[in-house]
Amino acid sequence: MPEEISICKETDTRIVHNPSAVASIHGRCPVPELIDAGVTVILGSDAGSPDRSYDMFRHMFHCVRYHRRYYRDERILPPGKVLEMVTIDSAKAMGLSDTLGSIEVGKKADIILVDVYKPHLYPFNMPVDKITCFANGNDVDTVIVDGKIVMENRVVKTIDESIVLDRAQEEIESAIGRSGMKNLFETIDRYWGHSRY
Repeated sequence: MPEEISICKETDTRIVHNPSAVASIHGRCPVPELIDAGVTVILGSDAGSPDRSYDMFRHMFHCVRYHRRYYRDERILPPGKVLEMVTIDSAKAMGLSDTLGSIEVGKKADIILVDVYKPHLYPFNMPVDKITCFANGNDVDTVIVDGKIVMENRVVKTIDESIVLDRAQEEIESAIGRSGMKNLFETIDRYWGHSRY
Protein backbone atom coordinates (compact mmCIF):
# COMPACT_ATOMS: atom_id res chain seq x y z
CA MET A 1 0.00 0.00 0.00
CA PRO A 2 1.47 3.39 -0.95
CA GLU A 3 2.48 5.58 1.97
CA GLU A 4 0.03 8.35 1.07
CA ILE A 5 -2.93 5.99 1.50
CA SER A 6 -1.99 5.49 5.14
CA ILE A 7 -3.84 8.67 6.09
CA CYS A 8 -7.08 7.07 4.95
CA LYS A 9 -8.86 4.41 6.96
CA GLU A 10 -9.09 1.36 4.74
CA THR A 11 -11.64 -1.42 5.11
CA ASP A 12 -11.72 -3.89 2.20
CA THR A 13 -12.44 -1.77 -0.86
CA ARG A 14 -13.89 1.04 1.22
CA ILE A 15 -11.99 4.06 2.44
CA VAL A 16 -13.05 6.83 4.80
CA HIS A 17 -11.49 10.11 3.70
CA ASN A 18 -11.25 12.86 6.32
CA PRO A 19 -10.30 15.87 4.19
CA SER A 20 -10.29 18.21 7.20
CA ALA A 21 -8.05 16.02 9.37
CA VAL A 22 -4.59 17.04 10.50
CA ALA A 23 -3.29 14.04 8.54
CA SER A 24 -4.36 15.76 5.31
CA ILE A 25 -1.72 18.41 6.00
CA HIS A 26 1.00 15.76 6.12
CA GLY A 27 -0.07 13.63 3.18
CA ARG A 28 -2.73 13.28 0.53
CA CYS A 29 -5.37 10.58 0.38
CA PRO A 30 -5.49 9.81 -3.37
CA VAL A 31 -9.28 9.96 -3.59
CA PRO A 32 -9.69 10.40 -7.37
CA GLU A 33 -7.28 7.53 -8.03
CA LEU A 34 -9.07 5.28 -5.54
CA ILE A 35 -12.49 6.05 -7.03
CA ASP A 36 -11.14 5.34 -10.52
CA ALA A 37 -9.79 2.00 -9.20
CA GLY A 38 -13.27 1.01 -8.01
CA VAL A 39 -12.83 1.77 -4.31
CA THR A 40 -15.83 3.15 -2.43
CA VAL A 41 -14.60 6.37 -0.84
CA ILE A 42 -16.76 8.10 1.74
CA LEU A 43 -16.25 11.25 3.76
CA GLY A 44 -15.63 11.27 7.47
CA SER A 45 -14.91 13.82 10.15
CA ASP A 46 -12.40 14.22 12.92
CA ALA A 47 -15.29 15.67 14.90
CA GLY A 48 -15.10 18.85 16.93
CA SER A 49 -11.38 19.48 17.22
CA PRO A 50 -10.50 23.19 17.34
CA ASP A 51 -9.88 23.52 13.61
CA ARG A 52 -12.37 20.92 12.42
CA SER A 53 -16.11 20.38 12.50
CA TYR A 54 -18.95 17.86 12.55
CA ASP A 55 -20.39 19.68 9.52
CA MET A 56 -20.36 17.29 6.55
CA PHE A 57 -21.23 20.14 4.18
CA ARG A 58 -17.94 21.74 5.18
CA HIS A 59 -16.11 18.48 4.54
CA MET A 60 -17.68 18.16 1.08
CA PHE A 61 -16.41 21.62 0.19
CA HIS A 62 -12.99 20.90 1.66
CA CYS A 63 -12.77 17.63 -0.28
CA VAL A 64 -13.54 19.37 -3.58
CA ARG A 65 -11.05 22.18 -3.01
CA TYR A 66 -8.35 19.95 -1.58
CA HIS A 67 -8.15 17.64 -4.58
CA ARG A 68 -8.74 20.29 -7.23
CA ARG A 69 -5.90 22.33 -5.76
CA TYR A 70 -3.62 19.29 -5.81
CA TYR A 71 -4.30 18.61 -9.49
CA ARG A 72 -4.88 22.25 -10.40
CA ASP A 73 -7.90 20.95 -12.28
CA GLU A 74 -11.46 22.20 -11.67
CA ARG A 75 -12.89 19.01 -13.21
CA ILE A 76 -11.66 16.75 -10.38
CA LEU A 77 -14.38 15.42 -8.07
CA PRO A 78 -17.58 16.79 -9.59
CA PRO A 79 -20.10 17.99 -6.99
CA GLY A 80 -22.44 15.11 -7.86
CA LYS A 81 -19.78 12.55 -6.98
CA VAL A 82 -18.96 14.34 -3.71
CA LEU A 83 -22.65 14.35 -2.74
CA GLU A 84 -22.75 10.62 -3.53
CA MET A 85 -19.81 10.11 -1.17
CA VAL A 86 -21.93 11.26 1.79
CA THR A 87 -25.14 9.52 0.73
CA ILE A 88 -25.19 6.55 -1.66
CA ASP A 89 -21.54 5.59 -1.20
CA SER A 90 -21.75 5.89 2.60
CA ALA A 91 -24.74 3.55 2.71
CA LYS A 92 -22.88 1.11 0.45
CA ALA A 93 -19.74 1.25 2.62
CA MET A 94 -21.79 0.45 5.73
CA GLY A 95 -23.56 -2.43 3.99
CA LEU A 96 -26.88 -0.57 4.17
CA SER A 97 -27.48 0.33 0.53
CA ASP A 98 -30.67 -1.76 0.51
CA THR A 99 -32.26 0.54 3.10
CA LEU A 100 -30.37 3.87 3.03
CA GLY A 101 -28.48 6.25 0.79
CA SER A 102 -31.10 7.26 -1.74
CA ILE A 103 -34.77 8.15 -1.89
CA GLU A 104 -36.50 5.07 -3.27
CA VAL A 105 -39.60 3.01 -2.57
CA GLY A 106 -38.80 0.41 0.07
CA LYS A 107 -35.95 2.34 1.67
CA LYS A 108 -36.09 4.16 5.00
CA ALA A 109 -37.19 7.74 4.71
CA ASP A 110 -34.01 9.30 6.13
CA ILE A 111 -34.01 12.74 4.57
CA ILE A 112 -32.79 16.25 5.29
CA LEU A 113 -34.40 19.34 3.82
CA VAL A 114 -32.06 22.25 3.19
CA ASP A 115 -33.39 25.80 3.30
CA VAL A 116 -31.81 27.23 0.16
CA TYR A 117 -33.52 30.61 0.34
CA LYS A 118 -30.45 32.31 1.79
CA PRO A 119 -27.99 34.87 0.42
CA HIS A 120 -25.00 32.51 0.38
CA LEU A 121 -26.95 29.99 -1.74
CA TYR A 122 -28.50 32.48 -4.18
CA PRO A 123 -28.96 32.73 -7.04
CA PHE A 124 -29.98 29.11 -6.74
CA ASN A 125 -28.85 27.76 -10.07
CA MET A 126 -26.72 24.60 -10.23
CA PRO A 127 -28.31 23.21 -7.03
CA VAL A 128 -25.90 20.32 -6.43
CA ASP A 129 -22.92 22.67 -6.75
CA LYS A 130 -24.52 25.09 -4.27
CA ILE A 131 -25.27 22.31 -1.75
CA THR A 132 -21.80 20.73 -1.90
CA CYS A 133 -19.77 23.94 -2.04
CA PHE A 134 -21.75 26.64 -0.22
CA ALA A 135 -24.31 25.10 2.15
CA ASN A 136 -23.52 24.37 5.78
CA GLY A 137 -25.15 22.44 8.59
CA ASN A 138 -27.07 25.51 9.73
CA ASP A 139 -28.96 25.43 6.45
CA VAL A 140 -30.66 22.13 7.35
CA ASP A 141 -34.25 23.04 8.15
CA THR A 142 -35.91 19.64 8.58
CA VAL A 143 -34.63 16.17 9.44
CA ILE A 144 -36.70 13.03 8.85
CA VAL A 145 -35.51 9.72 10.27
CA ASP A 146 -37.28 6.56 9.13
CA GLY A 147 -40.26 8.67 8.12
CA LYS A 148 -40.53 10.52 11.45
CA ILE A 149 -39.88 14.28 11.56
CA VAL A 150 -37.31 14.81 14.31
CA MET A 151 -36.45 18.43 13.45
CA GLU A 152 -38.66 20.97 11.73
CA ASN A 153 -38.02 24.66 11.13
CA ARG A 154 -34.66 24.08 12.88
CA VAL A 155 -36.41 23.02 16.09
CA VAL A 156 -35.53 19.55 17.38
CA LYS A 157 -38.69 17.75 18.48
CA THR A 158 -37.16 14.80 20.33
CA ILE A 159 -34.90 16.48 22.91
CA ASP A 160 -34.26 19.79 24.63
CA GLU A 161 -31.16 21.12 22.86
CA SER A 162 -30.24 23.52 25.66
CA ILE A 163 -30.00 20.65 28.14
CA VAL A 164 -27.81 18.65 25.75
CA LEU A 165 -25.50 21.62 25.11
CA ASP A 166 -25.17 22.41 28.82
CA ARG A 167 -24.43 18.78 29.68
CA ALA A 168 -21.91 18.48 26.84
CA GLN A 169 -20.07 21.56 28.14
CA GLU A 170 -20.05 20.17 31.68
CA GLU A 171 -18.78 16.78 30.52
CA ILE A 172 -15.97 18.16 28.36
CA GLU A 173 -14.78 20.42 31.14
CA SER A 174 -14.83 17.46 33.52
CA ALA A 175 -12.99 15.22 31.03
CA ILE A 176 -10.33 17.87 30.38
CA GLY A 177 -9.87 18.31 34.11
CA ARG A 178 -9.43 14.58 34.65
CA SER A 179 -7.01 14.24 31.73
CA GLY A 180 -4.48 16.64 33.19
CA MET A 181 -4.22 18.35 29.81
CA LYS A 182 -6.02 21.60 30.60
CA ASN A 183 -2.93 23.49 29.42
CA LEU A 184 -3.67 22.34 25.84
CA PHE A 185 -6.78 24.50 25.87
CA GLU A 186 -5.02 27.71 26.85
CA THR A 187 -3.97 30.38 24.37
CA ILE A 188 -0.33 29.74 23.55
CA ASP A 189 2.54 32.08 22.66
CA ARG A 190 2.48 33.40 19.10
CA TYR A 191 -1.27 32.72 18.81
CA TRP A 192 -1.83 36.37 17.82
CA GLY A 193 0.19 38.49 15.42
CA HIS A 194 2.38 35.76 13.92
CA SER A 195 2.15 33.54 10.85
CA ARG A 196 2.85 30.37 12.87
CA TYR A 197 3.04 29.15 16.48
